[in-house]
Amino acid sequence: MFKPSYLFLYLILAISTSACAMPTGMTQAGSITAPSIDEASGLAVSRINDHILWTHNDSGDTARLFAIDTQGNQLATVNIEGVTNIDWEDIASFTLHNQSYLLIADIGDNHAKRLQYQLHLIKEPDLSQLHGNNVLSVKPSWSMTFTYPDGAHDCESVAVDVAKQKILLLTKRDDLPILYSLPLIDPSLGQTETNHSTDSLATHATNTLTTHSSVQKFNQQAKRLGEIAPLPTAMRDYTSIYTWIGYAGKPTAMDISADGLSAVVLTYTHAFYFTQTQPGDWLSLFATQPQQISLPSIKQAEAVSFSQDGQSIYITSERLPAPLYKVDLQGDKILKQ
Repeated sequence: MFKPSYLFLYLILAISTSACAMPTGMTQAGSITAPSIDEASGLAVSRINDHILWTHNDSGDTARLFAIDTQGNQLATVNIEGVTNIDWEDIASFTLHNQSYLLIADIGDNHAKRLQYQLHLIKEPDLSQLHGNNVLSVKPSWSMTFTYPDGAHDCESVAVDVAKQKILLLTKRDDLPILYSLPLIDPSLGQTETNHSTDSLATHATNTLTTHSSVQKFNQQAKRLGEIAPLPTAMRDYTSIYTWIGYAGKPTAMDISADGLSAVVLTYTHAFYFTQTQPGDWLSLFATQPQQISLPSIKQAEAVSFSQDGQSIYITSERLPAPLYKVDLQGDKILKQ
């Protein structure tokens, strides 16, 4: 029989050991080791290049993206002209009107002091056209400056719902994460708001369009959809340093599958997989019980993306060498904890 002190030590050791174990259905596909990608803060699957992911650094880097393969090897650098990296926190990929885009979210605000935030959208580069070059320069197809209706928020999670023509934002440091939306505007169609939308921003957004250096820029106000249900906690959360510093259950990244039926929300200790059989309301979906994916020991997990087919997800972190994990979402292979 264990003495109380030994029992406590055993429980802590057991929890720590299980936290480091690789969950069922998860494999380490590779690692990001390139010195230029030293703070990977977002991840998005390519829609036109097979076995390619896009990532970027957090604040402090220049305005650039990196193409990596699914083993984490750096393949190309894309410089984004005419913008700055104030605090890039996430990236999303999507296809709209047969054109693949990347959305870069300059939305971080640790101290909730920014007056406005930016989203930059570029046409996704086709890496098959590199012809030996590994550095490209592009301009945004359009950029969006936005504010929140209730003041500044720190946010690290962005996703695109093409079917509903919505951009979703999920805040980080609020007591409960708050879900906001913005219209997915395609300036080539002359849009200033989402077509045929019952929750159009027309009544409470500036919806102005300006042109500068041939880049179209929109000013918008995000729509507050509401707080999401608290993300479940597991036993290992109580031994995590992120719990003691107040970050347990705080979203650090998000993605929506290409079919619009599933979402994944990342925290420092878990990924949460939400899915539905028919397109529905995202706030309602986030109120359902998700499947929990416990992460191995990983420093600052802040990047997540669905694969092209939506059957798996990729996860990585901000510290080198950054492990690149792949999680199989099929059947009962996800470990519920």
